[in-house]
Amino acid sequence: MIEQGSPRNHGAASDFAGKRVAYQGEPGAYSDEAVSAVFPGAEAVGFPTFRLTFDALSMGAVDSAVLPVENSSAGVVQEVSDLLWELPGLRVVREHVQPVRHCLLGWPGPVDRALSHPQALAQCDRYLHSRQIRSVAFHDTAGAARAVAEQRQPGTAAIASKAAAARYGLYVLAESIQDDSENRTRFVVVEKGDPARPRQATSGHREADSKWKGSIAFVTAHRPGSLAHALDCFAQRSVNLTRLDSRPILGRPFEYRFYLDFSINGEASAREAAEAALSALEEASAEIKLFGTYPAF
Repeated sequence: MIEQGSPRNHGAASDFAGKRVAYQGEPGAYSDEAVSAVFPGAEAVGFPTFRLTFDALSMGAVDSAVLPVENSSAGVVQEVSDLLWELPGLRVVREHVQPVRHCLLGWPGPVDRALSHPQALAQCDRYLHSRQIRSVAFHDTAGAARAVAEQRQPGTAAIASKAAAARYGLYVLAESIQDDSENRTRFVVVEKGDPARPRQATSGHREADSKWKGSIAFVTAHRPGSLAHALDCFAQRSVNLTRLDSRPILGRPFEYRFYLDFSINGEASAREAAEAALSALEEASAEIKLFGTYPAF
């Protein structure tokens, strides 16, 4: 079992040397690879759960966290969005989109069950179904690979990355088994601090036409037409939405919280339109939280 806060240093010196970056999972997980891509040379620190990863960031044990928020084929990683809503004092500062190529890892011979994170299993559902391989949920892709390597159970394999196979000494039984050849996961970088608003979308960046994104969650007034009115705050100002999904609110049956992303280019008029849309939604919503405005992939 992974130890809470287990660190791994990526080795190469860079501007991020000495920086500690949290992720959910074990060494060799896709989130670990995302940390290496975003913060080369930083110390990657893995945690067993998303909540423990957020706790480490909130308590100052790490400088940043790299967390998955959605996959192009399996959809939203909702727990991360829920924790962003729940926990104060955090902000999203950038995003990173990473191709995901799943492999079937194990030992030579027939495979009848595959261990992996539920998101990875969902992304390989057609492959598994066509071969009558039973899905077994595990807390992490790399953790599943480690478990298969340690337990050596006949017929049991893991779905994880090729790098995890090398790390844990497993055979790559099949490559690129994801249902969608364009399978990608979108990660966000989360830090402590106040979220930037749309009007700040060029701070520290030279490119006037650079792409930016804003992320928010909100609860509408419980009356007819309230969601349409909320979305109209953006439509009237020609601000494009790139994500909209909903989650039930605990303790309030059949009421929902909405998660929304919107895009902004670096032009002053686009920033002003997005700022006006956000301000209008803040006035119209019963509850709202801005997660951040940040450079888009």
